[in-house]
Amino acid sequence: MEPVEESGPALEMPLGIVVARIVVVSGMSFSAAFAIFFLVGGFWEVAGAAAGATVACLFLMFAIERAAER
Repeated sequence: MEPVEESGPALEMPLGIVVARIVVVSGMSFSAAFAIFFLVGGFWEVAGAAAGATVACLFLMFAIERAAER
């Protein structure tokens, strides 16, 4: 067997980026679950607000990933 070569130095992510990713993904999952829950329950306005929060979290995720690339 041939040894596996490293492609480059390992990049360390700042703690703030890691925490922001965890918070945004958790927020997006909770807001999506609430949107579905309220949509099934017939609370259209609340479901719409929760769906809006899901979309906001999605845009935040893209912004955080762009910041992490720098």
